[in-house]
Amino acid sequence: MNLLRYLHEQSWKLLWLSTTCALISGLAGASLVALISKGIGNSAPLDTLAWMFFGNCLLYMLAKTASELSLLHLTQRAILQLRINLSNKLLATPARRLQELGKPGLLVVLTKDIDVFVQSFVLVPLALGNLILIVVCLAYLAWLSWSLFAILAACLVIGAWAFHLAEQHPIRLMRQVREHVDLLFHNFRSLVDGSRELQLNAERGEAFVHRVIAPGAQLYKRAFVQGTTAYTWVLNVGAILFYLVIGVVLFIVPRWIPQPVQTLTTVTLVLLYLIRPIGELMGALPSLRQSGIALNKMQQLDNVLNQAPPTLAGPQPFDRARPVVLELHQVTHRYPGDVEDTHFTLGPVNLRLHAGEIVFIIGGNGSGKTTLAMVLLGLYEPEGGAVHLNGTAVTSANIAHYRQFFSAVLADFHLFEHLLNNETGAGEKTQRYVSALGLGHKVKVVDGKFSTVNLSTGQRKRLALVLAYLEDRPIYLFDEWAADQDPVFKRVFYTELLPDLKARGKTVVVISHDDAYFQCADRLLKLEHGQLTDLQRAAA
Repeated sequence: MNLLRYLHEQSWKLLWLSTTCALISGLAGASLVALISKGIGNSAPLDTLAWMFFGNCLLYMLAKTASELSLLHLTQRAILQLRINLSNKLLATPARRLQELGKPGLLVVLTKDIDVFVQSFVLVPLALGNLILIVVCLAYLAWLSWSLFAILAACLVIGAWAFHLAEQHPIRLMRQVREHVDLLFHNFRSLVDGSRELQLNAERGEAFVHRVIAPGAQLYKRAFVQGTTAYTWVLNVGAILFYLVIGVVLFIVPRWIPQPVQTLTTVTLVLLYLIRPIGELMGALPSLRQSGIALNKMQQLDNVLNQAPPTLAGPQPFDRARPVVLELHQVTHRYPGDVEDTHFTLGPVNLRLHAGEIVFIIGGNGSGKTTLAMVLLGLYEPEGGAVHLNGTAVTSANIAHYRQFFSAVLADFHLFEHLLNNETGAGEKTQRYVSALGLGHKVKVVDGKFSTVNLSTGQRKRLALVLAYLEDRPIYLFDEWAADQDPVFKRVFYTELLPDLKARGKTVVVISHDDAYFQCADRLLKLEHGQLTDLQRAAA
């Protein structure tokens, strides 16, 4: 029902078209059984029955195909919309919230759950068509004999209720299986990310597999086997119960409620005809249940993610005609500390940045440099104080516009293979920058993307710098960009690239430990225990 409700929200027209066609298909299928019964009983001219039979076959095929195809388009539209909506909301969710959710949990939903959802949707047309066919055939039985139908309906209601109760245990086990998937993804991600370290220490690698991977995989295996075993018993018992119902209708009921032979024959044919759709419907239930669990997980994530994505629609809130002036007034931000129940506080920070200025931020590990960078970029919202850009306060309503003033290469940057740039001639310009940074012999721009990103960390940072240059934003931030560069490119970065940005009127913020190049900065700011100090002013 949850799946059907979701499909109805996507397009009620397609759902009703599919349902109507499935209903016609069910009526045609039930008519085939009636015609076969009449043909066996010689109760109508065979020529007439033949035309009606083959006509119903054609109608059954066309209606069933139309139902399945319309539902196919509907389900694929729903899946496409789901993926796009989750992606947009993921981008709109604050970075701190995404960190709290964790990458493994997000990846499970965006990969495993959506994959389960997609696979189960293949069964939705089949399940819906069979369900309608069953309903139509039962209605036909009611028309044939109310007394037999009443007994049959009572047996089916009791059987359905018993099946529902028996199904609760395997459903609980399936939910446990889904929870174990989060742990598996977390462990496998650690295995992939730390594979080099584990290969350098065979004993440690073996311990990780047997003490971390194996227990989680064992929990998943146990829950999966138990759940599948329980469902197998429930489905098989349910299948045999339907045969028992046929036996009751055929051998027991006539002893108390005599029925014409023709009626019993037709009822038996209908029930035998229903064995296949009922078996297919029951066989699809485990996958549909898993899909329901996956849908619940996706909807939970959808509810957790930002429900009101920042938008670039409307007038520009910040004055772009004047040189950039970025100000932080008594800004504070807290994040969890190294000890449980403790928090590290950045600030209060007072800072003013101007266009055409190079500012270095220095400080030890854990002093708050990266946190300050994230606040500057608008990726962390300050918990106290205010940020102003060109005299306008930054708020949740204009944060999307504010971020468009920045281009950054972060310490934990991600290098996109595609340029994602609509500017005419972007490929040629990118290739010139790539060659200027000494990567022309390794990387080419082909069809709007880099020919390879399988490079060293320093080389990947150079490509990330190229992408930042192409964005041509008023403010640039580099978090330890030169840390992985050889001396030649480190010198080029500090003595050529930064002055070039300054000459173009850009505001440049550099987080650095390279004290040999501190003289390249117009101002040197030091962060210590969350407190910011201007070293030039302190020296004066």
